[in-house]
Amino acid sequence: MPVNAGHEYAQAEGKYYEASSIPEKIKALQEMLSTAPSHKGTENLRNGIKQKIAKYKELQEKTKKASKRGSSKFSIKKEGAATIVLIGITNSGKSTLLKELTNAKVDIADYPHTTTKPEVGTLDYKKVKIQVIEIPPFVENLTETEDGPALLGIIRLADLIVIVLNLNENINTQIKLIHNELEQAAIKKEIIAIGIKGFKNKEFLVSIDKLKKEIWSSLGLIKIYTKNPGKKPEPKPVTLNKNSTVKDLAANVHKDFLKKFRFARIWGPSSKHDGQQVGLEHILKDNDIVELHLK
Repeated sequence: MPVNAGHEYAQAEGKYYEASSIPEKIKALQEMLSTAPSHKGTENLRNGIKQKIAKYKELQEKTKKASKRGSSKFSIKKEGAATIVLIGITNSGKSTLLKELTNAKVDIADYPHTTTKPEVGTLDYKKVKIQVIEIPPFVENLTETEDGPALLGIIRLADLIVIVLNLNENINTQIKLIHNELEQAAIKKEIIAIGIKGFKNKEFLVSIDKLKKEIWSSLGLIKIYTKNPGKKPEPKPVTLNKNSTVKDLAANVHKDFLKKFRFARIWGPSSKHDGQQVGLEHILKDNDIVELHLK
């Protein structure tokens, strides 16, 4: 921070680092420029801010063009309870991981750049469908490549990023490259990482089951099983955000359930005892079983 920079500049700078989209980055930079000291000693600072504004405006324009051009080339409709993306350098094991998570039929080879377009599969986690998209290899200055803006657009819409690290290569170099490219594209998401070693026979640093659990935990979702009085719980759960309430569940199941709601009975992690009677404001937890009683 420059000497004599005021509180308003510090606030704007904080907004810049917290920004998770290109428009937010531009707005914060413009605030930084308007609140930065203006004298000979801050010329470099102000010029640097102007250059960043120009860079993000150019990236914003490229992203808009890519979304139009790529709507047919990389047309991927969001499906399931959530979408995660697998990213990494070439030959990091993304295709192998996609196949292990989803049983998708993908080309796997020990030569670089086997994946040239996004590949899609579906992870079935305890009967919850999660969309998994493998992104072609990250390269330096990805935003400047022909497909870069469109691929980054897919990542921007995802709920979780899984970085696949090639343990046969320098890990710090891979992390730095990926971090820089995401930063340049103003993408800020929940991120987890998995290491893979080996060449023809890939070996995962953690088990696939453990990774699935970590993915589920990082998505910020919960599974709720509904049941009718005297019946067994439905096998397919309702998916809600963490800290959702009985009210959220009732609205999700049917729009009329809120009007007709009397009370609910709960079995599971959020209940004090089996069949506890609760109201609409009761906060649910993962794997709860809920029986809705209506008027």
